[in-house]
Amino acid sequence: MPHPIIRRIRLAHCARGPELCAQCREMDREVPALLDVDPPNYGQVARRMIMVTMAGVEVWREFDVARVFASEEEARAYAEEHRIGDIVL
Repeated sequence: MPHPIIRRIRLAHCARGPELCAQCREMDREVPALLDVDPPNYGQVARRMIMVTMAGVEVWREFDVARVFASEEEARAYAEEHRIGDIVL
């Protein structure tokens, strides 16, 4: 079973993106986030994808944003507290 990961991602509101969507323009920034790479209904819902390394193999996985952190320090502290080793900021 995949583990949670922490990555710096660009927030998005919808598939239209910041060029066409006012809400996406307001959210258009990169933040450290906790990602669930094994979300419910995997493969049945349209989601963003991210490449992760699992058992030494790079694979594309759907993800849900489980939490957004205010800073990299907060993300690193959360990773240490919850023993999350897969962190790329």
